[in-house]
Amino acid sequence: MLSGMNVLTLVILGAAALITATISGFLGMGGGMVLLAIMTLIIPSHMVVPIHGVVQMASNGTRTLIFMRHVRWRVFAIYVVPATIGLIAATMVWSGDKLSWFKPAIGVFVLAFLVYRRYSPKLRNPPLWIYAPLGLFVGFLSIFVGAAGPFLAPFFLREDFEKENVIATKAVCQMWLHMAKIPAFLTLGFDYAAHWPLLLGLVVVVIVGTALGKRLLGKMSERFFLVLFKSVLAIIAVVLIVNGVKDWL
Repeated sequence: MLSGMNVLTLVILGAAALITATISGFLGMGGGMVLLAIMTLIIPSHMVVPIHGVVQMASNGTRTLIFMRHVRWRVFAIYVVPATIGLIAATMVWSGDKLSWFKPAIGVFVLAFLVYRRYSPKLRNPPLWIYAPLGLFVGFLSIFVGAAGPFLAPFFLREDFEKENVIATKAVCQMWLHMAKIPAFLTLGFDYAAHWPLLLGLVVVVIVGTALGKRLLGKMSERFFLVLFKSVLAIIAVVLIVNGVKDWL
């Protein structure tokens, strides 16, 4: 059986990848975290983050290509080097442990950010230099937590970004880290070649899902997109907090 999985598991993974890629295609976020949670439930734990990274690289890479002309490359240029340094540092100290406290901490941060942003105009257009320490932090944690999108997302809610800029610029930043995780996990001993049929199938599915999501985005107004983006971000934050508390109890 493909990658040692039964047919039902493969069908669930394929359906989850399609749906979550469609969500991310028109919202720019949310899909990766949902897919990570589903993968955690149905495939061996040592496979989750490496395989999720490849799938998300394809998902974010497709969004980057589709929205290429909307990427704010200056943000990416500031972000990319610190993010790579953070990921290399994480690879050097990684021991296979998960940072169980981090996901609920992301939830608290995101909710606080959304509330504070509402009353602080300065946070609506943060200075560009902030993407350097952001990249370093997210790069380091990406090896441990798999999906750091909810932490990144608030920093792309800029008033000088249209909805396409939000999706495109966040996508290219995330694509880079997911791509860089492949050599990182190869260094750590993960055998991607043993799972290539599964990876190929999931990559094809997320490309289709991203294209569907792009069609949905074209039907949204800027105002509706912003409300939906913040609402989904808040829901994800609450889920992260609740699940973190449940794990501790």
